[in-house]
Amino acid sequence: MIKGAKVRLVPAALKDRQNIYRWCFHSETTKSHSGPPDYPEIPIPSYEEFCKQYYEDYFFTGSRPKDGRGFLIMAGGEPVGFTSYSAFHLKPARAELDIWMKNEAACGKGYGTDAVQALGAFLREALAIRELIIAPAAKNTRAVRSYEKAGFVRTGRPMRDFLLEDYLSQYGDGDYGTGGTAILVKRLADPQSEGESHEKS
Repeated sequence: MIKGAKVRLVPAALKDRQNIYRWCFHSETTKSHSGPPDYPEIPIPSYEEFCKQYYEDYFFTGSRPKDGRGFLIMAGGEPVGFTSYSAFHLKPARAELDIWMKNEAACGKGYGTDAVQALGAFLREALAIRELIIAPAAKNTRAVRSYEKAGFVRTGRPMRDFLLEDYLSQYGDGDYGTGGTAILVKRLADPQSEGESHEKS
């Protein structure tokens, strides 16, 4: 379990995957990132496609922690959303985050901001991640603002800069195309160098 200021992140299990799919692609928040009318270029996948193309078993079993893992976002003892990291496609010491809330009632409370901050701190310590990437649709201004509150900064660097060569053709343009994807990054301090600076101060 990962503790934030407002939420706890609990490793998601395979039994949670169908609910997580529904929160993302068949809820009132879906309109913010997928499907018509605002995102006709991002079709709603079937559950089978979600399992094969988006979130394979290891995100819910913990069997490949260096590649990725998913977490339920818990607030007040109830799940309010889902967040994950993936690193299989990225250059070393980087991870890409994703997050969505289960409904509109869970939005606007700071849960998402707290969740990505807590997950970033965990990745820094557990996997020596030094740079986080998050890549929403540029027109999803609510999401962009939330990530900026969590310390992410919009960059002009293309997604291709972060990817391993084998994944350039698949992910190089971002989910929403080169002009429609907002690439935000957050640099994480090296704990050793941070400790040294505290010792000198």
